[in-house]
Amino acid sequence: MDPVQAQLADAVDAALDRTTDVHAELAAIGVPELGLPERLGGFGLGLGADIVVNHRLGRNLQPLPAHRETVFALELLPDWAVPEAVVEQVLKGSAHATTIGVHTTPTLRADDEGRVWGDSEHLPAGDLALAVLRAVAPGGDTRWYRASLREHTSVARESELLGVAGQRVHFTGTPATPVEVDDGRWRTALDAARTRQAAVLLGLAERALDTARSHVNKRVQFGKPLVQLQTVAHRLARLVGEGDGWWLLLHQAAWRHDSGADRAADAAQVLATATEHALRSTRLALQLHGVRGMLAHSTAATAYRLASVEATRMGKVGRLWREAGAAHLAAAQAAPGLGE
Repeated sequence: MDPVQAQLADAVDAALDRTTDVHAELAAIGVPELGLPERLGGFGLGLGADIVVNHRLGRNLQPLPAHRETVFALELLPDWAVPEAVVEQVLKGSAHATTIGVHTTPTLRADDEGRVWGDSEHLPAGDLALAVLRAVAPGGDTRWYRASLREHTSVARESELLGVAGQRVHFTGTPATPVEVDDGRWRTALDAARTRQAAVLLGLAERALDTARSHVNKRVQFGKPLVQLQTVAHRLARLVGEGDGWWLLLHQAAWRHDSGADRAADAAQVLATATEHALRSTRLALQLHGVRGMLAHSTAATAYRLASVEATRMGKVGRLWREAGAAHLAAAQAAPGLGE
């Protein structure tokens, strides 16, 4: 990391150590203001700042998915559709935005008057002010809408996924405004969201491996520390080395995105690798801790549970690999000389 990124990482760690509202503490140090585009009232530091913030969220076992969903939702909307009041709340950390029916098959339906009905998927916990959603319109087409979640016709209900708190929103005729999300805006916002998600997963993996490394150096079996067993040491060393490589790949993907030189496969590939690495790392940490790792409050169990939830938030890993592979093939076929 460069000096600015290192200072930002320290600031995030300090904010997460405090006992007051986490989102308010992050807002006090400029999160998500630092990464938001200037047109949305941010400083426009881009993914170079965002990946550092989200990596530290994962590292501290506080993924705060509402933070990433808020940025993703705002980036999807055209400028005219972003309410200034919502941006002010976001920058203060007092409210969030979310997407619905974007990462999954849409379950909501919209009527001829633009009112939305149905139940959302499992959403991040937090006070929601705005939703960017996809709903099935009359005629069967899927369309984009913007809806205020301050309406009495949208009610949030607490829910859990693998013990991780969240919510589902029940819509009963909520007024929604149709919006156009063109392919360019969709691709740019989705790639950025995937890169942020990869940062969180790599942070979770790093915390799990650090915890496992500390444990096997202290845990004695058969008269010697566990780390002296090759089957333990080699597995840990391999994952630590892979994590360093994926961290570099993440920085490369963020730099390409910010400089406008990103490739179609970058975001899907970096999220797929981060997902697999996080699942392997947290699983190994759980195994090496044995019965201690199965305690619900243990760091190993918490990291494993969080990684399992975050690994599916933006789609299954198999789909990501297929998408990345198709993009690589398309790029290769388009290269001069290959089609002759």
